[in-house]
Amino acid sequence: MIFLYYNFFLISLGIVCLSLKKKVPKWITFVNLSFVLGIILFNYRFDITFTGEFGVHLLLDQTSRYFLLLSALVFTAVFMKGMSSTLSGLSSILLGILNLAFVSYDLFNIYVVVEAVSLVTFLMIVEGKRKIQYWSAFKYLVIGTVGMNLFLIGVAILYSENGTLSISDISRVSPLASSLILVGLLLRSGVFLFSMWLPQVHAESETVVSALLSGVVVKSTVYGLLRVQNIVNWQVVKDLALFSAIFGAVLVFLSKDYKRMLAYSTLSQVGIILVSPITAPVYALAHGISKAWLFLLKDDLPGRDVTKWKKISFQVWFFLAIATLSIMGLPGFAGFVKILVLDQLQSWEKFVLELAFIGTAASFWRLLLKTPDFSKQKFLGFYNLVLLVSSVLVGISYAEWNESFETILSMGIGFLIHLGFNRYKIDKYPLEDFEAMMGSYFLGVVIVCLLSLQL
Repeated sequence: MIFLYYNFFLISLGIVCLSLKKKVPKWITFVNLSFVLGIILFNYRFDITFTGEFGVHLLLDQTSRYFLLLSALVFTAVFMKGMSSTLSGLSSILLGILNLAFVSYDLFNIYVVVEAVSLVTFLMIVEGKRKIQYWSAFKYLVIGTVGMNLFLIGVAILYSENGTLSISDISRVSPLASSLILVGLLLRSGVFLFSMWLPQVHAESETVVSALLSGVVVKSTVYGLLRVQNIVNWQVVKDLALFSAIFGAVLVFLSKDYKRMLAYSTLSQVGIILVSPITAPVYALAHGISKAWLFLLKDDLPGRDVTKWKKISFQVWFFLAIATLSIMGLPGFAGFVKILVLDQLQSWEKFVLELAFIGTAASFWRLLLKTPDFSKQKFLGFYNLVLLVSSVLVGISYAEWNESFETILSMGIGFLIHLGFNRYKIDKYPLEDFEAMMGSYFLGVVIVCLLSLQL
């Protein structure tokens, strides 16, 4: 119950600060980080069902701990970066809701928290009050509503079949219900073809909002997918995840807009997360740290078009290089946990994912090769230190040093691809048009239904 009271306090604090137009104190995020570290160190867990077997089911286990830690680290970094009073209040509300989302263990509660997260993030996306932010937020809300309505229909079918919403008590699953639940969650989880709303939303939001969206928010539905892995056809998820990993990496390579690079990278990295439910929590943690870091550095860079960067302040270049190496998977940093993912795959799946890692390396080499300017001195926020320490700790904790050569080799191949093909770039992204977005989503729905029904 302490966990519930604590998160209701965070939500209430955000509402009060919004009403008073005051910023939520930064130390709140340190309290939250300490609270989550306490949960991990003391192996705190609970399994609670409210109001009988049909009520809200909350479960705090090892999977929840990874996502709670990710949320605590990213929110701490974002608050240290600084933001307006409105975003500060909304962030506190979002933090409380996400904490509750990461312990949800029944289908209706997952639906409620995902919708609550969407509503708060909608308000955060339009905070900059730019026309493109309103338009991208509108698309996010409309398409998201379509997906979650399909999810809700699937939940209703399951409830009629089983008489319960608790995931642990569901024994009968019809292919139709399974398909509807899957396509609903895929839309919000950042999988290529299903989530083409994501690149524009993540690229056009304010910097701190982009960091929260790519670092944590998109993981709320990834968490939901992991919880329903025994209800949905996971082989379908794995196939779509591999597809997303590859095509996302290709679009990262072809993008010259820094924020859009990161956004498409999220599509690719979510694919990598979802190829194995066993390693998904730890890779989600690794990706969230690296991606939030890269987004937060955006305000210190010369602009969004990376081809026009001449020189970068040395301090900015240093942290950009470390964050880049982290997402590329250099041994000793968070992304190195990719070795754990590869160990879970069959040979052909491993080959496909290796291509995605090579594509990621080829894309991010362009950032590493920028020239540092030692004459320009610039103080960077302490959030860099928080994320640096987090990346190193995660990288060392899960390191398999005997497989370092494999990672170095893929980075080397990526370097050669960068040298050979870096002149190829695109300026337009037709799949982000509203009509194309809807079309690609419904095409994905049909594919998933056919695969799940095995027609």
